[in-house]
Amino acid sequence: MGILEGGGHMGLPEFTGGPRRISGFAGGSQPIITNTTVEVVVPRALVPVIYGEDGECLKQILQISDANVIITDPKPGAVETKIIISGTPEQTNAAQSLIQAFVMSEREFC
Repeated sequence: MGILEGGGHMGLPEFTGGPRRISGFAGGSQPIITNTTVEVVVPRALVPVIYGEDGECLKQILQISDANVIITDPKPGAVETKIIISGTPEQTNAAQSLIQAFVMSEREFC
């Protein structure tokens, strides 16, 4: 018999009655992502722009995005700094966009 003859794929029995939904997932679709972490690398020289005076720019990024943002200490001699952003996909996207705006402008908004 061929793959589709006398049974389903790989010899498994065919199930009748249409598609089946798996309980626990919204309508049988993909699970919803509730938290994510993103790492962004920026030039070390721009970290003061992202912090702003007395940390005001970073505070605004945190307040507007509602994401958790950690600016890591760069390794000695490094020219780039890693920023770790976590939260919902919407929060991490908002924080990334705000950081990108500061980096692209290279001037202080706060």
